[in-house]
Amino acid sequence: MSAAAAQTAPPQPGAFVAVGDPGARAWGSADNGTTWTGATTSPNGSVQAVATDGAGNWVAVGDTGATAWRSIDNGATWTAATTPPNGVGYGVATDGAGNWVAVGDAGAFAWRSTDNGVNWTASTIGPNGTAFDVATDGLGNWVAVGNGGSLAWQSIDNGDTWFPAHAGPNGRPYDVATDGLGNWVAVGEAGAFAWTSTDNGDTWTSAATAPNNPAYGVATDGLGNWVAVSDSGTTAWRSTDNGANWTGATTPPNGTGNGVATDGAGNWVAVGTTGSLAWRSADNGVTWTAATTAPNGGSFDLAAARLLP
Repeated sequence: MSAAAAQTAPPQPGAFVAVGDPGARAWGSADNGTTWTGATTSPNGSVQAVATDGAGNWVAVGDTGATAWRSIDNGATWTAATTPPNGVGYGVATDGAGNWVAVGDAGAFAWRSTDNGVNWTASTIGPNGTAFDVATDGLGNWVAVGNGGSLAWQSIDNGDTWFPAHAGPNGRPYDVATDGLGNWVAVGEAGAFAWTSTDNGDTWTSAATAPNNPAYGVATDGLGNWVAVSDSGTTAWRSTDNGANWTGATTPPNGTGNGVATDGAGNWVAVGTTGSLAWRSADNGVTWTAATTAPNGGSFDLAAARLLP
């Protein structure tokens, strides 16, 4: 066990961490999104994405400042990476086995870390365009989606080399998730707004019934439930058939939804940049309730304490 790993504390039940800009730039919730507290020591730049390994390590990436930071206290304090990515970071994921991958714009477009975000190394062969998000099934498959180039890429060596999808989404995907059972879902703007893949991101199919507005975040509990959030229209959608069809929330968030996460135990949280800035759902995205005390700034992404596929 590394020194960094030995210093981590197990995540607390109900812990969610959101990141964004401005305000504290990072916020934590220990009650499933009902109340939020700003970080005591925040990242020194605009933060675009965050992930956790479920073992106490949280890593965030961004587009200004150090571009990568880590926390071992559920988002209360953050430390800048010693060797950060050589470009802007928009998405980050981990397999829970010590491998972290970040993707973004400029530089290599993809970077790897094996010490919980302290140091980052550029991919040998990165995506051939801007990548907005990345996900892994924890079985060695990594998928990134983005704008420009192929729109979707695969890696089977923990993000060191990437190859383009043979048939990418027909629009601009912004977020991607997997249930670890072979199902991958991406959401975004233009085209169908939602796409599915069952071959680890090599080919993508447009959703039969998709959200009726651009979607910027998607998550799954690994139990058949998928939730996507949007910045207009209904602002939240759910699918129970691995992204093939989507139904609008009965009571959606009252503002822009940029990110969504679940702890896999029935709790879902969404964050955004307008309205209440944070909302929670206990019925797999059918109805949403605004946070009692929300982040004091717009949030772009969030992660839950339990490791998700």
